[in-house]
Amino acid sequence: MDTNAAFISEAITAAGAQVVWRTTVGDNVDLIVEAIARAMQRSELVIATGGLGPTNDDLTKKAICKYFKRQLVFHDDVLKKIEERFKARGVSMPAINQNQALLPQGAEFIENEIGSAVGIALAEDGSLFVALPGIPDEMRLMVSGWVAEQIRRRAGNFAIIHRRIKTTGIFESALYEKIADLVENRGGYQDGDKISVAFLPSWRGVEIRLTIASEDPSEGRRQLAELEARIAERIGDYIFGYDEETLPGTVGRLLKEKGATLAVAESCTGGLVGKLLTDTPGSSEYFVGGIIAYSNELKVGLLNVPEALLQKHGAVSEQCAIAMAEGARAKMGTTLAISVTGIAGPDGGTPDKPVGLVFIGLAAPGKSKVMEHKLGGGRERNRERSATLALDMVRRHLQGIE
Repeated sequence: MDTNAAFISEAITAAGAQVVWRTTVGDNVDLIVEAIARAMQRSELVIATGGLGPTNDDLTKKAICKYFKRQLVFHDDVLKKIEERFKARGVSMPAINQNQALLPQGAEFIENEIGSAVGIALAEDGSLFVALPGIPDEMRLMVSGWVAEQIRRRAGNFAIIHRRIKTTGIFESALYEKIADLVENRGGYQDGDKISVAFLPSWRGVEIRLTIASEDPSEGRRQLAELEARIAERIGDYIFGYDEETLPGTVGRLLKEKGATLAVAESCTGGLVGKLLTDTPGSSEYFVGGIIAYSNELKVGLLNVPEALLQKHGAVSEQCAIAMAEGARAKMGTTLAISVTGIAGPDGGTPDKPVGLVFIGLAAPGKSKVMEHKLGGGRERNRERSATLALDMVRRHLQGIE
């Protein structure tokens, strides 16, 4: 998965660049040269990552020299900094790392504050080519610093502004139907002062991304806010957050606002609900803990699910889900408890209880309720969707949404 490209795209868009093309190329000098040539012809800014290390399979510098018709030149000052970095870590520098002081003639170098490979920048025919290390932490510092500053300097007041509306519990097609008249015939990404709308579905929900490119950032934000408000009027019950907000984070915020605590009882999700909750810093303020009761014996022994209930209805049933949630709430003394039991697959399904059948129970003061879901799909998908549905059930309860 190219996580570097995803980060770069977001970071340079925020700085004022329009991302129009992304290419992945193998470790072959001629192919890299061809990719650079095409990119330089169509773009004012080209960013490459990877291939700047000291070993024979790091070919980016060779490709740069071939395309830009430059020689590699040894730089004593660069070598000294590399040696100092190794010394600061208390290790001897391997001799092969000297190769990282060989850099294209006439290039500008971008300081690497935490690694040995410097970034390389070359300007030609009005376009700027930048090569960065592939190690994510090193790349991110350079993009957020040097590269972003170059973009802001060139972009002036021009800004590309995003607003991300995050939803769950509704399919992309159903979501689109509810807001089609608001988002159809919007401008494209490069139309300027027009909002483009993209629907980005995943197993955990659908993100609606609003984008505007504007010479007047304050006016652009006003237009985004206006459209966002109209969308929220239609689909507000499905919205759990905006921009960097997460569903577990929203659940945590709501629990803190109400002074409530939460416990989980999990079977088919195997601890994923608890993992998602504890991904959020400070979750100990509201999340007490969980019980992974995969076997029927543990459902009985730890959650006090009656054996007779399991014999009559089975572990994958609404009765078991409610009993698991109520057992977790009583055991851990929390305000709320959520449970998940189902058949994640690929095996274990029957005609009456197919793979993807999941029951989610919620125990709250004075009442308990359960939701049945028929998910289908593969094991990982079923587990992730089940965990998301469980968290969203808590969110909706806390917000008073039925």
